[in-house]
Amino acid sequence: MTCVYNPDRALCRRAETYGPSLQHCQPLACRNVALTTSNIDAFRRWLLQMEERLDDPTIAPYLRGRLAQRRDEVAQFLADNDIPKEANGGAANDHG
Repeated sequence: MTCVYNPDRALCRRAETYGPSLQHCQPLACRNVALTTSNIDAFRRWLLQMEERLDDPTIAPYLRGRLAQRRDEVAQFLADNDIPKEANGGAANDHG
C-alpha cells in the first residue's frame, strides 16, 4: 500500500511512534492511502481471490463469513472510489 503519511489523518498513528505504524495500517478506511494503478490492481486481484475462495463449498462457516465480510469491504472501497471491480469495467477516475 502506498501511504502519503499525514499524522493529522493517520488511523495508524500511535503516540509512541513517529511516522506510520504498518502493523496498525487500515488501508480501506485511512485517508492517507494513495491509489496508484499498482494498488488498484492489487485490490482487484485480492477481490478476485476472495471470490474464488468463497466458491469453495468446503470452506468453514466462520471463515466463509469473515471472508465474505472482507470481500464486501474491499468491493465497497472500490465503489466508494469510483473504481470498477474489473480493469475493463468501464471508465474510472485516473488514480495512477
